[in-house]
Amino acid sequence: MTPAEAPAVQRWWNLERGDVDTTIAQVGFNLAQMVIPAFLLLPAGISLEFSVGRLLPGYALGFVCGSLGMGHLAVRLGRRDKRKDVTAHVYGNNVPAIIAYSLSIILPVYLEKHDAVLAWRIGAAAVVWTGLIKLAAAPFAAVFRRFIPNAAAMTVFGAAMYSYLAMVLLQRIFDQPLVGLSALAIVAVSVLANVPITRWRIPPFLVAWLVPLALGVAIGYVHPQWRGVSPVLPFSRAPKPLEAMLLAVPYLSVIAPMAIYHVLQDIAACAGGSAAGDDYDARAVLAWDGVGTLACGLAGSVVTPVVYAMLPPYKAMGARIGFAVWAPAIFAAVVMSGLSLSIAQLFPWPILAAMVAYVSIGVGTTTLRRVDAKYTPVALLGFVLPAGAVVAAAMNSALPALHLSATNPDVQAALNKSIYWFSVQGLGNGFLFLVLVLASTITEAIDRRFTRAAVWCLMAAAFSWLGLMHSATVRWGAQPEYAEGWLAAAAIVYSARWFSPR
Repeated sequence: MTPAEAPAVQRWWNLERGDVDTTIAQVGFNLAQMVIPAFLLLPAGISLEFSVGRLLPGYALGFVCGSLGMGHLAVRLGRRDKRKDVTAHVYGNNVPAIIAYSLSIILPVYLEKHDAVLAWRIGAAAVVWTGLIKLAAAPFAAVFRRFIPNAAAMTVFGAAMYSYLAMVLLQRIFDQPLVGLSALAIVAVSVLANVPITRWRIPPFLVAWLVPLALGVAIGYVHPQWRGVSPVLPFSRAPKPLEAMLLAVPYLSVIAPMAIYHVLQDIAACAGGSAAGDDYDARAVLAWDGVGTLACGLAGSVVTPVVYAMLPPYKAMGARIGFAVWAPAIFAAVVMSGLSLSIAQLFPWPILAAMVAYVSIGVGTTTLRRVDAKYTPVALLGFVLPAGAVVAAAMNSALPALHLSATNPDVQAALNKSIYWFSVQGLGNGFLFLVLVLASTITEAIDRRFTRAAVWCLMAAAFSWLGLMHSATVRWGAQPEYAEGWLAAAAIVYSARWFSPR
């Protein structure tokens, strides 16, 4: 029996060298990404103080619950398999959901009502809905895995974490070219090109943060202000939560696709873990993710967590279980010390965007590697579909700054003539469901399963009628023209069975 197979219990609190590196990465990434809503909403008039005090602290509670749950599952797997080399699943906040909920739920509510508290309440309720959907989906993880083609699931993963994430944030590298390009160069050389930083292999993301930050301070771009220690609890209870849940229902067109994407990412993460030798029960992983997400929303956070598909690289780095325990503990200590606002100043957009570049490229590469060559067209089409959501988000943010409203008929007419606004909205609203449906339809057609392909088109027709696709809000009879189009598509796809060679 090898040492890795020894029956001794794997100590969850141990920190191997790989755990140290990944703990630093986990704390840094989660701190950096947690503050994104604050920066996205600041130009609209929601102050940093309000965002940091209300929108963010509850994420610490959810992160602790979810990450400790992943550690518990790892200990249980080690005992079951009598191994001491089990790696825990990686848990953390999800940037596509952060962006989508900030720009497509919180921002529109605030611009319409000019009530930051109401916008926060509905944003937190959106996270609660996300957690409930995950918990409801957990027992059916195997069904999702069987029914949704792998190529389609991976394409949804890539469209969210590669295309949408990159197209929304990468331009922020050039907010300050010296800082941004320095950070990007360090990430490119040390991470993408895998060049170690000194023989001690200093964690690259630490260098990619500190060196550009020093440059930013030196040239006066970054002005950190120490605000002192001010202990806070890891939650900020939003008033009238049940009412907020009802107010969030129209935004299920944003919430439901994002929640299903999270479900698919969790399942993909489990598949990656199995390939690396750690065979987790996807139902348990998804359930713990649901618990963590629900805790975030109930604690008042608008930041949504997810299981990262990062177990194989973390395992290769030597990480085991310790990072899943110590990273959330350190993170919670920072948040509860009241240092979030001070720390937020240390992650300017050019540095954040450079780190996002690594995440996006990693996800895009993983997607293409795990999709068979014959399904490459599926992935390539799926990668470009988020363009509508990106353009729509940019316009919805820009118009209020120009004192214009997209609901004004004259503005709508001008937008429709110049950028085909109605078409952009149709492409962007519920775009993850659009990616899922198209990717699944094409995959099934490639495999000559035309009945299943037609079923996907029928589902798209139902989603369009209910407002889950092509619509900014959920309502009965939301998009009848799109529903008709998908019904026609179903008929065309089904009829292909009569022309396909036997």
